[in-house]
Amino acid sequence: MKRLHRSVIIIAALFMMVFLSAEVSSACTGIYVGSEASDDGTVIIARSSDHSNAVWGNYMQVVQHVDDLPGRSLQVDMEGTVFADIPDTTYQYTGTPFFSSTMYANNVPNDAGACTNECGVAMTMAITAFPNEHALEADPLVTTGLTENTAADLVLCQSATAREAVEVLLGIIDKYGSSEGNIALIADQKEAWCVEMYTGHQYAAVKLPADKVSVFGNEYNIKYLSKYEECIKSDGLESLPEEKGFAVYGKNGELDLYETYSGSSVTTDYCHMRTWIGHKMLAPSKYGKDYDRDKYYPLCFQADKKVSISDVVTLLRNRYEGTKYDPDKTGRIDMRVIGTDTAMSVHALQVYKELPAEISCVTWECTGPAIYGLFVPLSNAAVTLSASYGADQPEEDYGVFDSWTYPYYVMKEITTMCVGHDDYKIYGAPVKEYWKNAEDKMFSVMPEILRHAAEMDSEKGAEYITSYCNCVQDQALTDAKQLINDIVWAKSYNSNTLKLGRNPETGEFLKKERVLQPMEINLDASVYGDLPSEEDAESAEPEEGEKTEDGNAGTAVPVLIVLAVLVVLFIVIGTMRKNK
Repeated sequence: MKRLHRSVIIIAALFMMVFLSAEVSSACTGIYVGSEASDDGTVIIARSSDHSNAVWGNYMQVVQHVDDLPGRSLQVDMEGTVFADIPDTTYQYTGTPFFSSTMYANNVPNDAGACTNECGVAMTMAITAFPNEHALEADPLVTTGLTENTAADLVLCQSATAREAVEVLLGIIDKYGSSEGNIALIADQKEAWCVEMYTGHQYAAVKLPADKVSVFGNEYNIKYLSKYEECIKSDGLESLPEEKGFAVYGKNGELDLYETYSGSSVTTDYCHMRTWIGHKMLAPSKYGKDYDRDKYYPLCFQADKKVSISDVVTLLRNRYEGTKYDPDKTGRIDMRVIGTDTAMSVHALQVYKELPAEISCVTWECTGPAIYGLFVPLSNAAVTLSASYGADQPEEDYGVFDSWTYPYYVMKEITTMCVGHDDYKIYGAPVKEYWKNAEDKMFSVMPEILRHAAEMDSEKGAEYITSYCNCVQDQALTDAKQLINDIVWAKSYNSNTLKLGRNPETGEFLKKERVLQPMEINLDASVYGDLPSEEDAESAEPEEGEKTEDGNAGTAVPVLIVLAVLVVLFIVIGTMRKNK
């Protein structure tokens, strides 16, 4: 009977973990590049976030700094039954949340996604990962515990450093537990951390080496804590597995976290191949061989050469090109690539070490799939948002595929038309090439913009950066709409079920199939490299009374206060009428 009861617990825990984690980011890939491993001295953390529900829209958001406003809280769990208090003063932060229409239709809370705050702290969560059955039996997940949908803004609104953000995140788990197996990446100008959350209350956080890189699919990778300069661990991380009999010890008798909490028993090609391709792409001299399911690929490794922001976004688009697993060339339908057409948000967060903290972070965001989408910049100093990327689709518009208004839908539609069969060569390749030219312009000019902004007073500098970001965001939507027109035109022009070529003189069919040429794109990517003028910067300043979004931080209690005031007024008015 005890054995049956224990099996029920394990099955229930596994079901809960899979169900809850699959609610949102069912298949993510994480990337880290240390400041000494990057080509420009920046720290980069990145993530591709996607969902099996292939239409899952998002946009950009700026949540304002709040001073001395007590009594506020933010949601902790998925269902909105548990709330955590936040400080009276909270920091401004940027995010990439879901559309209101997406949240409404799928019954999920707001997910800030990729966040940077005014203190120069960057965070992305989460890369879903899977503990083994022994770990879950010993410490089950907590249904009302922290979820990836609520973690990033809850942490970034109150953290002045990466270290503090790690401590806040882990403190929340200590208090409320975790509802999912997850991995978070957090960085600032001084250091970067990887946090692996295993079970309901067990976790390990390690400070990442500045001279190393990391790429991993939906799987844990920390093996020995002694490998890292600094670490923070839960109270029972080492004692619990020993007491429950599932501890695995490795070299020198040290607990092997990877084998203890996860290991080969939960390794799947679905996750492990993405870890492999990241190692292969950045360090071919060591990991250039074919994929090996039984091989452990370490969390941190040495890249063969310095890694650029362009290398990172290229990796976020990777579809196993150049290998026998390439689904586009082979037609295979069983390959889980990094660059998937089900991506809902793909981002690379870049932290500049030598700039003032308040302008040190740039989120390179692709709303929608990155394969044939464009990464555009969002600064942690953002004063306003562009009308395009800052637009949130309201609840009542769920099901309206509006590629005229929202960048997510535009990038999604372009990808749908370009992915698969021969479309990736005829239509997709030219689109990808054009977006790369545009990105190269933005990647090259952004450091100059930030340096120039640093020479201005803080308010003027923020407006200057914002004007550039908003300009290229709007340009991206304009170009994307034109690309949709070009693709539809080219597809219609090429549409012909008579696939064989014909003799131009007689019209007779030839034995060879017609060869379609890649679509031509007549757009000018150089505009993405134009520096903003001082006049442009002034236009980024909000008019009196104009605000960026209040977002989630601090809304829970203020709304209740407003309601309470309305109730009091209603009672007072009712009493006055009665007295009359």
